Amino acid sequence: MSLSRLLSGLFADAESGTESAATTQGCGENEGSATVVYECRNCGTNVSADTSRCPACDGDDIVRYSID
Repeated sequence: MSLSRLLSGLFADAESGTESAATTQGCGENEGSATVVYECRNCGTNVSADTSRCPACDGDDIVRYSID
């Protein structure tokens, strides 16, 4: 899956009111915002920021990607 399709799907979910694994964080008034994605390194499932074990594969290697 391409990154643009992944982000499009995440933003579509956020607009429809469902919970999303991506968040947008602004660092300052003049700085851009970054999209943060949390993902299971074992199976690639997107998870929420507070997840410690993947609900799909029970893996515990959750990574955080900041996309500027």
